[in-house]
Order: sequence, then C-alpha cells, then structure tokens
Amino acid sequence: QNGTELHHNHATQPIMADELTPVIKLGQSVQYCPMLECRLPFEYCKFGPCPGKCNAWIATNLPDIHAELNGQDSDAKGVGKKQKSKDRGKASKKAGKTASEKEVKIYQFQRSKRKFITAIIGLDSFGLDLKQSAKKMAKQFACSASVVKCTPPPNEIHIQGDVKFELADFMLNKLKIPKELLFFLEGKKKKKIPAFSD
Repeated sequence: QNGTELHHNHATQPIMADELTPVIKLGQSVQYCPMLECRLPFEYCKFGPCPGKCNAWIATNLPDIHAELNGQDSDAKGVGKKQKSKDRGKASKKAGKTASEKEVKIYQFQRSKRKFITAIIGLDSFGLDLKQSAKKMAKQFACSASVVKCTPPPNEIHIQGDVKFELADFMLNKLKIPKELLFFLEGKKKKKIPAFSD
C-alpha cells in the first residue's frame, strides 16, 4: 500500500485509527491524519474536531513528526509573545512620552470638501477638564466641540470649523496657557511650529 504502513497493537496503542484509513501521502511532502473525524494535514490537526486524539496518535506512531510540529508551535508562540511584548513596549513608551509633554498642540484635518475639524492635544497636561474646556470652546466659537478618546492617550478635543488661530488666542487669553507652550502641527508629517512667534 502507498503511504505510511500502520502497525496496530491494542496493548500499546489505545487510540487507533480506522483500519481502512491509511496515512495518505500527497506528492512527497504532505501527510494526512488517519483519524476519521479529522483527515486534515498533520499541521492542521490542532484546528480540527479532535486535536487531542490526533496529537496522541501522532505522538505514538510518528514521534519525529510530533516533535517537529510541537517545535513549530513553540517557535510560533515564542515569536508571537516577543512581538506582542515589543508592541506593548512601543505603545507604552509613546504614551508615556506624549503624556509627559506639557504643551498644547493644534492641528486640522478636512472631513469633506468644505468641512474642517480643528483638534487640540495636551490640555489635560495642564490639569484642565477636557469636557468643560470643550463646552467653553463650543460657546466661544458657536460650533460643536467634543472630547475624542484616543489610544494611546492623551485624548483630544475636536471642534467643527477652521478656528486654528482664534483657538490659539482663546487658549492664551482665556485658559492662560503660556504662548511658548502652544504649537501648530502642520503638513502631512505634522511638523511642530510655534503658534506665536516672538
């Protein structure tokens, strides 16, 4: 018979494959699980209906393949954990850096051809309540203003309309933010420039 010959020994192999279902070889590389409930390539048994049963049969009958599959799983899990840890580290570092900067940044983006949104970052670093500040801005500019939660923080205030310069004056005179800590973010790369030049 083609494929891997199965030797059944009820004393040493409590989990048996169906006698009419051989381990099928496709070409020279892919071997299929003989379990009737599965019949997937060995590397996909863990996603099948009986992964524990398949794993036990492979461990008993094909220890080399079992070791190879377990090695791949371990390597994949290790790489995944390292990558997740690295990503979390980057996010934490980015969030920490942004949160520690005591400055206010203003930028704009276009929602449609005629609608602009003016966004503010960093007001909370001065101990200001974002919701209350948004209400004051909405009243001052007679437009909608809301707090937008961001990941990673800090959160932002979004104001409907092109009020970048008026907003800088408002924060300087009404919210008492020092002018040297007020910045505009310009262009696609969000280049930081002072809102008030000396």
